[in-house]
Amino acid sequence: MKQKKLRYWVVGLLVLVVSFVATAGDAAQVRVGIAWQPTDAAYDRAILSIEQAGGEAVILPQICPAGFEYDDMILCPKYIDEMGVLRQEYADIIKRDTYHGTDIAEALADVQAVVFLGGGDISPTLFAVPQPWHGIADDSPANATRDVSEYLTMAYCLDHDIPVLGLCRGMQMLGVVSGAPLIQDLGKYFDEMGKNYHFMHRMQRDAEGKRYYTPHDVTVTDTTSLLYAITGTETIFDVPSWHHQAVGDVTGTPLRVTGVTSTDSIDIIEAIERTDKHFALGVQFHPEEAIRKHINHTDDAARFMPVEEAVKYFVALIGHAQPGRQFINGRAYTVSDTTVYNKTAEECYNFFAVLGRAEQGSLEGAAAELSLLLNLFERRHPGLESATIQEVAKWATECGWFAHASRRWEKTAAPEYVAVAKNVLAGNRVLPANIVEHDCLEDLAYIETNGVKYSPYENDKYVSGVTVVYQAPVHEHNGRKFGFRHPVHWVFYSFPAAKSDPFGSLCEEGCGHVNVSNVEEIIR
Repeated sequence: MKQKKLRYWVVGLLVLVVSFVATAGDAAQVRVGIAWQPTDAAYDRAILSIEQAGGEAVILPQICPAGFEYDDMILCPKYIDEMGVLRQEYADIIKRDTYHGTDIAEALADVQAVVFLGGGDISPTLFAVPQPWHGIADDSPANATRDVSEYLTMAYCLDHDIPVLGLCRGMQMLGVVSGAPLIQDLGKYFDEMGKNYHFMHRMQRDAEGKRYYTPHDVTVTDTTSLLYAITGTETIFDVPSWHHQAVGDVTGTPLRVTGVTSTDSIDIIEAIERTDKHFALGVQFHPEEAIRKHINHTDDAARFMPVEEAVKYFVALIGHAQPGRQFINGRAYTVSDTTVYNKTAEECYNFFAVLGRAEQGSLEGAAAELSLLLNLFERRHPGLESATIQEVAKWATECGWFAHASRRWEKTAAPEYVAVAKNVLAGNRVLPANIVEHDCLEDLAYIETNGVKYSPYENDKYVSGVTVVYQAPVHEHNGRKFGFRHPVHWVFYSFPAAKSDPFGSLCEEGCGHVNVSNVEEIIR
């Protein structure tokens, strides 16, 4: 508990420090990307907010999945149904393949954080459990082209721990990519609950059919959260609100709810956070609109949160994107306390089977992946004599590159992969205990065997225990940029299967190589 409180005290202090730096006009600016959208309508508010917080705004390019066809930057008609929703067969491809095969690494190479803006509905076919469209033809139509680009961008940011701030629809996209469902229309939802909606989350149409932002308060539900560290209050007053959808539930995801608004005794989620990331925050309201109103002195500005409160969200994002700045190690996690521990052993075996299959694509590769996972688990828990499978699963959903696996709980593995998982988790590992690293070939800079440098794609040049693998902070392959925030060098052990990733050991295990750095970043 002391460690958790210290961590969030550091977050609050960081907000103040970055606020001072921004006010002082420091020349070293963090570049904050704004996720692509088809129109320029909302860019101005986001750019204004980022600049007020001391950052440099960068409009990101559209991200297109490999093999999809476009006509003047718009998805071709075959991908979209008559209501603008991404067809299910193509949504399944997006969820399965995510950003792999795209140029997103190059697109995001020069930004340190990303903001996701408000807008129309998200295609319900992209939900972890797809839903039929809500059926309200005149309300916030989906834009499948934008949905695809933002889904891929959000997935990449989360997998690579790039700080993200989701605003309204942006929060909903954070939820969808993390496996949460959405309430597709709050009016219908409240009617089904026998409650009064009160148009608390967006103003009712006026006589001319127009809608406007409406203010309401948000209750911060967790004083150990990022949201509380940023705002310093248990009630956020007068947030600008305009939405008819909301995140519905976060059970079984790596999200936690940190803010709600109660309407006729029904709590609507107003803030979510990814507990396995340095900074992944979504708010259902619009601080960027409050900033615009106050800076431009609009007639209704006084109805909404003051600019110094609204800008804190962008200041915090920028603070956590400072080059070289990391959260303190050993943060206390809470996401799985009521989800993973409630899973049966069989559910956990299936989870690990799905993870091994997804990461490696073969039985041999899956066995190696799970062996590596157990090696890392033991390094993080020295002296632990025994652990339940639920404890290992909880750690896996919150650690390193395994964290995204929490989205796979409800998928079903083939029996042969479940058998591999049970065998490995029973103690029959296929890798020595010192093998604690692997990576895809395209993420490597080069390899070195007996002092000679080779391309990482020259598989015949790898020699077990001799080849040194180099992961550079940034490098290019076939015109695309790949890389890591911290360089790590490790010694190759083996390819467990024909199309597997290379596995290896860090220098401190006695391999004789001395150029390894940031071991903790790999095994945390």
